Amino acid sequence: MNRRDRVPVAVIGAGVMGRHHAQNYLSLPNAKLVAIVDPDPTARARAEASFGCPAYPDVASLLAATSIQAASIVAPTTKHHALAHELMNAGVHLLVEKPVTVEVDAARELAARSRELGLVLQVGHITRFFRAVRLLTERVEAPYLIEARRLTPHARITDVGVILDLMIHDIDIVLSLVPSEIAEVSVSGHVVHPDHGGEDVAAAQLTFENGCIARFLASRVSPDAERSLVVAEQDRTFRVDFLREPHTEVAVYQSHRDAQGDTHVRTDRHVVAEDNPLREELAHFLDRILNGAPPIGTLDDDLRSLQVASDLRRRITPSVVPTRADVEVGAWAEKVLTPQVD
Repeated sequence: MNRRDRVPVAVIGAGVMGRHHAQNYLSLPNAKLVAIVDPDPTARARAEASFGCPAYPDVASLLAATSIQAASIVAPTTKHHALAHELMNAGVHLLVEKPVTVEVDAARELAARSRELGLVLQVGHITRFFRAVRLLTERVEAPYLIEARRLTPHARITDVGVILDLMIHDIDIVLSLVPSEIAEVSVSGHVVHPDHGGEDVAAAQLTFENGCIARFLASRVSPDAERSLVVAEQDRTFRVDFLREPHTEVAVYQSHRDAQGDTHVRTDRHVVAEDNPLREELAHFLDRILNGAPPIGTLDDDLRSLQVASDLRRRITPSVVPTRADVEVGAWAEKVLTPQVD
């Protein structure tokens, strides 16, 4: 590949997920990692040593020092909107980790701005790049019941609740499987740690106009980790276990009648190799920039998933302690964002 075809890219945020982005960009032949941004000097020093590129305390310093074509925003969720605006106004294509913003109106604004400027704005829904999820979207035809469980003992994100942190993954998958509008919604939640940005446990049910029922359970205070999805159709059921990394286990239970009219269930088990979904996601992002590749998941899909998650969040807010979702995160607010002058 010609070196001129390599996209100069920066990573905004040097936390755990930001370092994963940086490492994967280094492995992609059409990417050139040129910078990291983080307000923490220790994180910047570690990033420079690990990735061999300069690190800057804020976006303004980055843009003043070097030219970039693309960036991953892997900062706290409450900073996404302002960071995305600052970078898009500089002509930078963006991959923004989910959720793209806390509020749906802000996400719609970013989507409109990206279209106006002709820039790629891709939301980091990594589950779309799981081969097992693609298998489901290809094979599932008419589900009547879906159950999704996403449980973990720890909270990695602490500026939004578990619905925007974890449940939104499964909401996005379910919306891709059910070709129907939502008719009824119910949800409840519970806060265990008041400083974690919102609810730590949430249970929700969506009933679609076509009769399909989708149930969700998400927790970041579970004693054991679980990431599973069950999709039931009339004569078969899919069960997906995402916790077998680097593989995903898919079991298909198919009912059939024998010559005597007795019903039997045949189980087919598949082990699906997941060859680094994050790397595939970043490669797709670069392909969209360089070659105009069609998106895997549109901005309209992103907005619908965020709309459903935000609706669930609003419905349980009165029953839990106030969240920090709309509160500034001090270090990022003061050190990363360029002061805006109207």
